[in-house]
Amino acid sequence: MINIEPQITIKNLDFINDKELQIILGARLDELDRVFLSNANLSSIILSISSIEGIFRHFAKNFKKQIQSSTYYPKIGGRKKDINKLTIEEIYWLLTEQDILKRIENFVNIYKLFRNYRNFIHPQKQIKESWPVGIGQAQMALGLLNATIDQISKYIFIGTEIFETISGRPRYDLSNVLHLDLANIRTNSFMVSKHKIDSLIKCKFILELGEKGVFNFVFNFSDIGSFKMLRLDNRKMDKTRNALLYCKQPFYWDFEADAEEKHPPSGEIQVEIEINKITNVFLLRVNGKNYKFLKGGKEINLINELNPRLRIGWFNEVAPVKLTNLEMH
Repeated sequence: MINIEPQITIKNLDFINDKELQIILGARLDELDRVFLSNANLSSIILSISSIEGIFRHFAKNFKKQIQSSTYYPKIGGRKKDINKLTIEEIYWLLTEQDILKRIENFVNIYKLFRNYRNFIHPQKQIKESWPVGIGQAQMALGLLNATIDQISKYIFIGTEIFETISGRPRYDLSNVLHLDLANIRTNSFMVSKHKIDSLIKCKFILELGEKGVFNFVFNFSDIGSFKMLRLDNRKMDKTRNALLYCKQPFYWDFEADAEEKHPPSGEIQVEIEINKITNVFLLRVNGKNYKFLKGGKEINLINELNPRLRIGWFNEVAPVKLTNLEMH
C-alpha cells in the first residue's frame, strides 16, 4: 500500500537568506501542516498570515534602498514613513512597483480580510468582531500563503540581484554558495537575471566544476531557444571544449568559436566576467588569464556578440557545479 502524504504548505524557502528566519518559517510551515489537518482553523489563519508578514518584512529590509527611492513611498507630515512602520499592503505595493516581486492575484484583498485575526488571541476580541473562523477562512489564508511562496520561490536573491529560475532548482544557500544541481533535464539548473543588463556589469566567483562539470555563462537571453553563452567544459574528450555557443532552439547548441584554452584549469577556478558597452569591453578571465575565442583562426571580439538589452545568466550540464564568493555589481 502506497502512503501519499498531502502537501499542505509549499516548503521551498530558498529565497530567505536569513538563516534564523528561514528556520523559524520552516518550523511554522511544519506546524501549519499539522494544525490545518486537525481542523484548527484559527491557528491556521494566524500562522498563515503571520508567515506572510515575516516574508514581506524580510524583503523590505533587504531592499530598503530600492523601495525608499520610489516616488510612491508613503510620507507622514512631509517626511518618509519609518520603514519598520510600513503596513504589509504598503510593502507589497512598493516591492511590486519596483519590480522586485511580481503581483500576486488578489493579495491585498485577501490579506485585508485576515490581517486583524491575530487579535483573536484575546477571546473578547473574537466575541466583539464575530468574524467567521471556519475551514473556508483557513483555506483562504493558507492559499494566500502558498501563492506568496510559490510566486517568490521562482526567484533567487543574491544580495540585491534577482535571478529567475528557468529550469531545475538552483539554490543560493545560507553559506552564500550558489548550487547548480542535477535534475532530470538536460539543462539541469538554469537561471537568468530578472532584469535586462545595462551598459556595465562585473561579476566574479570561484567555480567548482569537478571532473565532469560544464558551466555556461549566458548572455543575450531572450527565451529558452534564443541566447548565446560562453562554455567552460571540464570533460577531457576531443569533442568537448571551451567555446562561444549559440542556442537557436531549446537544448541545441551551435558552435560559434573555440577558446584558445581547450579546457579550464583543474581545482577551484577564479572566474571574472566584465561587460562594459561604453568602453567596448567584454572579458572572460579565468585564474587571471583573459580567454580568447577563435573562429577560422581569427579572434572573435565578444563585445560584437552582445545585445545589452537582454538578460544574462548561467546553467550547468552533466554534473553539479558550485559558485562561491560570488560578487556582482
